Amino acid sequence: MRTLHDDLEHTADDLEEIARGLAGHALYLSHSIHTQDALDVKARISGLQASIDDLRQVADSITGTPPGSD
Repeated sequence: MRTLHDDLEHTADDLEEIARGLAGHALYLSHSIHTQDALDVKARISGLQASIDDLRQVADSITGTPPGSD
């Protein structure tokens, strides 16, 4: 079970890195003529963050770690 927990945490970390990259891309778009694209990317980032939170919640439930006590 510890391996599954670690895999979920690793995946969440990877997704957070992707979200940070997308946030930079959204910032670039917001300063260009593509402001609607920036809003679309920000919406995707929000959905990605929800998935990250879900992964961490599942990982915490596997080990019995209370959420937010990392």
